[in-house]
Amino acid sequence: MTSFRLWLVGVGIVALVALLALANGAKAGEYGCSACQGDSDWSGERNLEEMGNPAAGTTSEILPGLSTVQKSRVGKWNQPLHGFANESNATDESSAAKSDSSEKPVQSESKPAEEVLGVRSDDAKSMLVPIDEVPSDCILLDVSDDAKEHIQGSIAIPYTNFLHEGNLRSVEEISQILGDAGISNEDCLIVYGECMPCGRVPAPATLVYWMMRTLGHENIRVLDGDVHDWKAAGKPTSTETVIKPPKTYTPRPTEDFIATYDYVKSGTPQIVDAQSMQDFGLGSILDAINRPYESMVSDGKIKDEAQLERIFASLDRNRPVVVYTGQPTFGSVAWFAAKLAGYDAKLYSYEDWQYNQRNLGGSTT
Repeated sequence: MTSFRLWLVGVGIVALVALLALANGAKAGEYGCSACQGDSDWSGERNLEEMGNPAAGTTSEILPGLSTVQKSRVGKWNQPLHGFANESNATDESSAAKSDSSEKPVQSESKPAEEVLGVRSDDAKSMLVPIDEVPSDCILLDVSDDAKEHIQGSIAIPYTNFLHEGNLRSVEEISQILGDAGISNEDCLIVYGECMPCGRVPAPATLVYWMMRTLGHENIRVLDGDVHDWKAAGKPTSTETVIKPPKTYTPRPTEDFIATYDYVKSGTPQIVDAQSMQDFGLGSILDAINRPYESMVSDGKIKDEAQLERIFASLDRNRPVVVYTGQPTFGSVAWFAAKLAGYDAKLYSYEDWQYNQRNLGGSTT
């Protein structure tokens, strides 16, 4: 990509290129809430009626028994079927096969009404802190992009402040932003927030968590809920935020959470495509399995380990995992969920895969 610029200083060149691809793989605005509308001209909701429709070039005789999305993947877009077939643990994929002749939109990521979150384990609490267990000496950081109400005593840095034209800012700029807000690399940090137009999806919080871990910040967790849950628990909120005295933020960059193109291509990791099933139908990394990031969230919270275990059941716990979407903001949700479920996971960008495949003369699927 021609717009690469340095993001981490001192990181190995291979990992640096991968991180740049992840940071710059989205066009301007993809990290913002314009990303909620998708990252291509094709819309799963808008075009779903074309799937399996003879007028759209895909007949019902093509691979009978498959869902309409599967038929389109094979018959219309000439994509491999891997990731759909025999994946009984994929969330609600079987519902697509039951769609009737009217081709009503498939609600592939809907959750059962009775679904509730279970008890968090101690390991889970090392990443997600329950509302009733927030330490009094930790800084609460609200990274929502347009919040009108905050947890009382919070610092507010909209996650979009860490971005410029859709790209992560330089490590120096991010460190300056954090330091100016009164955050040092030694502080205990609890991050929370949501992308308001996207609904209650903790993508901004998981993205900032991933960013901070990549900067080497160890003492950081995501709040297990948002300001609505905090208020429902009877805890104080405010329309104002706190301004703290400036500090110095000293980053210690790490490669541990970044996947490179060569690493993905090596066959070493298991590949999880966290896009919607419709976007997965357009194309994916070869041998990737589809686990939409929305399936990992319930009422604005990351699902518990038992539920995540069912989502990732087909993965081998003894092998590392790479998670990707077209938009790393949402990919960070699935990466966080995989880490929470106990997998050795790294985050990647589908656009980086496509870019490298095109430039190396390979296929993008």
